[in-house]
Amino acid sequence: MGSDRSAATRRRLCLAAEALVARSGLEAVTLRTVAAAAGQRNTAAVSYHFGSLKNLLRAVVEMRVLDEEPERRRLVELLTDDPTKLSTVDAWRCIMRPILNLPDEQAPHAYARFLVHMSTAGLLSDPFDAGVERPGAPMMKLLLTRLNAGLAHLPYELARARVSLCALTFWNAIILHDERALGAAGIALPVLTADVERMVETILREPAAELVGPGADAGARRASTPPR
Repeated sequence: MGSDRSAATRRRLCLAAEALVARSGLEAVTLRTVAAAAGQRNTAAVSYHFGSLKNLLRAVVEMRVLDEEPERRRLVELLTDDPTKLSTVDAWRCIMRPILNLPDEQAPHAYARFLVHMSTAGLLSDPFDAGVERPGAPMMKLLLTRLNAGLAHLPYELARARVSLCALTFWNAIILHDERALGAAGIALPVLTADVERMVETILREPAAELVGPGADAGARRASTPPR
């Protein structure tokens, strides 16, 4: 019973932090504001459960990775019987799309807003790292492994930069849609995100510019062509 109560408190703190960041940015997150938003009288609740604010923010990501796991599995099963053969783009889609179906317990697409703030602050180094163990989320690990393998035609840092930029584009598209700030009246969110995915497909498959410049030979161009 105590363990269930502790898990429920941790989740409330994570959701409170997610909502605060989504609404007001990272500067709004303190031990006091998170505890108050989560209905905790003790301002030391965050320290007790997470140790630090940074650990709390990481815990939000890990909580949502677990929340999204069933939807990721469902999407993969719709595409293939063998997840190890997923294309790079399909792996990316299965990683990103579940955010659209998260329960918004605090605010519409609060997690997308949270991720944008975290990413622009340079605090999202782990989510695209296939080497990070995520107990309870084997599908996420498999998809990240496929994504990393599919980007092997790119220098490592460029591959990570492209994934981050594609993710920011996807998250921001959701936010702009929610705020009706796209100048396209009546566009449905599934239509918008599908359009973003088509752009992402081009970005992920494009070879590195230095490999296809005037000085590159034909062999380098062939070697730089990403697998489909």
